[in-house]
Amino acid sequence: MSPSLPQLVMRRPHLRRLPQAAIAPGYQVRDFRNGDETSWNQVLAAAFERDLSEFDFDRMMRRDPAFLPQRVQVVVTSDEVVVATASSWVTERAGVDHSVLHWVGTHPEHVGLRLGYEVSLAALQQAQSERRAAVWLLTDDHRVAAIKTYLRLGFVPVLTDESHAARWRGALDGIGANSPHLALLDGPLESY
Repeated sequence: MSPSLPQLVMRRPHLRRLPQAAIAPGYQVRDFRNGDETSWNQVLAAAFERDLSEFDFDRMMRRDPAFLPQRVQVVVTSDEVVVATASSWVTERAGVDHSVLHWVGTHPEHVGLRLGYEVSLAALQQAQSERRAAVWLLTDDHRVAAIKTYLRLGFVPVLTDESHAARWRGALDGIGANSPHLALLDGPLESY
């Protein structure tokens, strides 16, 4: 993907009928707590394959007026090490009654256990508890595992840029997703 192309957009159009949680043994999902900052930074740096210096919980999350500890969900091991995270964030861009699934990541040493799914589900449950109507997210074309997770959680592709239809076709074809998702790619552009 060219750096000038906008991220792909997805939306879960409602928060009814959320799936039941089923976390893998040895892990638990909970709200962010003071002291989780360093592990949060490490998880995202590893998940996004970036330098650790790019992640600073205080700058990226705590200083934002939307920050509430319960909006930042984490998966921890039995010894309380954060290994996955997802947030239910509130922004003007998303609208007053919507939230954004924000900064979703799982440490590579813990992939394959559906932790990204479970922590994202917890973030959706937080949005539901705040009576949000829908949830948006931004993702990248190459985040195949994440896109699969988002589809399983009820998110659908949204076209907000001329490049999106072709890029979504490529992403969905690449993961074998068909059915109603491909029909959405003929729709008009929406704003986000």
